[in-house]
Amino acid sequence: MDLPEIYSIPGTRDALPPQRAVERALEARLQSVFSRYGYEPIDTPILEPTELFLRKSGEAIASQMYSFTYWNRDLCLRPEFTASVIRAYVNHMQDRALPLRVQYAGPTFRYERPHETRHRQLTEIGAECIGAAGPGADAEILAMALSGLEAAGVRNAHFVVGHLGAVLGLLAQLGMDVRAQSLVVSEMEGLAQSPNDSAEVVERLATMLAGGTESDQLSQGALAELLQSQGAEAAAEITTTLFERANLSLDGGSRSPEEIVARLLKKTSRPDPVPGLRRASHFIRELRHLAGPPDQAVPALRRFLGEQGLDDAPVRDVERALECFGSYFDEAPPLVVDLSRARGLRYYTGLIFEVYAEDGARLAGGGRYDDLVRSLGGHETVPACGFSYVLEGLLAAATPKAKEQSARSSVDLVVAPIADSDYGAAAHSAALLRRAGLSVEMDVGFGGVNVNLRSATQRSIPLVLIVDELKVGAGSATLHDVRASSEATIPSAELVNAVLERLKAYA
Repeated sequence: MDLPEIYSIPGTRDALPPQRAVERALEARLQSVFSRYGYEPIDTPILEPTELFLRKSGEAIASQMYSFTYWNRDLCLRPEFTASVIRAYVNHMQDRALPLRVQYAGPTFRYERPHETRHRQLTEIGAECIGAAGPGADAEILAMALSGLEAAGVRNAHFVVGHLGAVLGLLAQLGMDVRAQSLVVSEMEGLAQSPNDSAEVVERLATMLAGGTESDQLSQGALAELLQSQGAEAAAEITTTLFERANLSLDGGSRSPEEIVARLLKKTSRPDPVPGLRRASHFIRELRHLAGPPDQAVPALRRFLGEQGLDDAPVRDVERALECFGSYFDEAPPLVVDLSRARGLRYYTGLIFEVYAEDGARLAGGGRYDDLVRSLGGHETVPACGFSYVLEGLLAAATPKAKEQSARSSVDLVVAPIADSDYGAAAHSAALLRRAGLSVEMDVGFGGVNVNLRSATQRSIPLVLIVDELKVGAGSATLHDVRASSEATIPSAELVNAVLERLKAYA
């Protein structure tokens, strides 16, 4: 009986030849771009402590993680690189000179709805600049993102640049604590893009800020009335007496009635968060309306922030970073300034950006995260910024010509012995060519000339060296140029130079 076939896990894929070679070629081009900016390679484990991403990455990432417990340790598959890279910096590199520039490439895992170019296992390629504050570093990251797009053969991409400072400034002005600010920022995209849902979002955030169990919330309503009518001291005394007489314990008996009442009184005395949340929702929607090209959005945003009694420093940060960014290129890409963007990751603190293809697919994203080093146990606060691509999406957006160039085989030449007796001479020739730095594939199955020529044509391998005993005896071999459909007899002593010359014409 045949055994059942075993399939890959849904949302994952097998990268098969020649597609994998295409991806590797693109990956190499991007890494070359990063190297030219001075970014050195780093790698981190695929397996990380779950706490690393729960501490600062945000609810969106947490809900998509592949996490599990093994031998009483909470572990997960790496959902993104930035937190892992900063963890490596905190563990091993805090004594290094700053700024520290690093680049990375590797698999990340998120449980989300898969589609054609986005799977549950993704190849993330990016860079982080650790220890540099200000618009110069932000502009370098933007410039590197654009340079990578050019190297990948992606045309007509457009940038959307934002800054979290405006919204965080308003939330601080409203007296919201760090947790409240984080919750609002996590909902910014929804508030900006779906204003009809804002009332529902405000209600949900208010409930989350109130916290506690259903019993807590019911008790808080009664306590609020007691506070208004009797005052805090009398409300506490009355409520405690009621709990004791009824033998109630609101959280399973782990606390005394006095402790429960004290906690509920503290929550009840907090101001109602709804008015502040409504103002924040309106503010975010207004930021969305003011989004546009820099020459239009910047002055409009400055006026708006002034009307709200807020510092326009975030707008000045964006303006200066874009000025620096423009210095890198003769012609800047299409660009929109939109301060209602949040990127969905809690650790961002300043300028953020995303890059989109013509069809609206997101190609890259990143920004500034000046608090992450300290949040992950660093000795001090260290400014940092970075960005990343998803390789599969980037390849899908590349021009047909760029894909064709990437699809060319990495094999330079096939060595084809005609018969068993030609194997020794063929192997010797292949070794000579490999020592010259060429990628050489040898036919070890003795498939014959026609089979090797067809295979080379299908796989875009430019040359086939045909080795047979008659030519070997004469100290030569036949070099077949697949693209030109021509052949030449090459003396063995001139073989390496002849092959290099032919390949140079196709470089």
